[in-house]
Amino acid sequence: MAYRLFTRGTRALECTYHQEILAQPGRSTRCLRGRGITSIIRIKYFPEYVYRAGPAMVDTTGKPGAVKQKGRGGGLARGRLVDNEIQQWIQGTTPKGAKPQLHPFSRAFIALTQRLRLTPVATQVVVRDERCNIATLVDAVFLNAVGRTVVIELKTGFEGYNDVSTGRMRAEFAHLTNSPANQHKVQLAFTHAMFETTFPEFGVADALLIRMTSAGAHVRSLHPRESAAARLAMQQASSF
Repeated sequence: MAYRLFTRGTRALECTYHQEILAQPGRSTRCLRGRGITSIIRIKYFPEYVYRAGPAMVDTTGKPGAVKQKGRGGGLARGRLVDNEIQQWIQGTTPKGAKPQLHPFSRAFIALTQRLRLTPVATQVVVRDERCNIATLVDAVFLNAVGRTVVIELKTGFEGYNDVSTGRMRAEFAHLTNSPANQHKVQLAFTHAMFETTFPEFGVADALLIRMTSAGAHVRSLHPRESAAARLAMQQASSF
């Protein structure tokens, strides 16, 4: 399994424990129920946001078929490619000899997890909150060097407009602008809260927002204020 690549600092037994829980009936990716969180938070918290393209960005990765022009369609295609490659790596299904062919963002992400001493456990993990009837998929679940669970939200690109907003968010997140960077923070806040609700056996989990760009990796921890706001919103389930 892929997690055995990084057993330093984390016992393989701990990974096995987590994987057995994730594999329990009713907790597989085939059992995703509930409204998707991304569309819900867009409607509820930043309906006024309008995408504003920055100057054309050239992809400097050099990978054949890589995104050459910045834009929503191209960025989404690249994001799906990186997501798929990371999934294959975590699941241990990457064919032998395929590593050199990985997108540079994928290679950089894997190298980053090594530097942070993160051990991959699972990908595309279903989490939900039945009170609000919302659900989503966690991009990746890792264990850190002391065996603490880490929930990761992975993004790619957004160069030139990641911090560009067109107003402020609503309700519990009114303290934030509606820039893509803050949209991702809100998404991670709900994903993290639902993960802890869905898998209480794992205890308190950490959460990281990782954005891969041509300039490198941008890593942000989940701020307690955003975490508290997401939990408050889910407690007031009727607002959803």
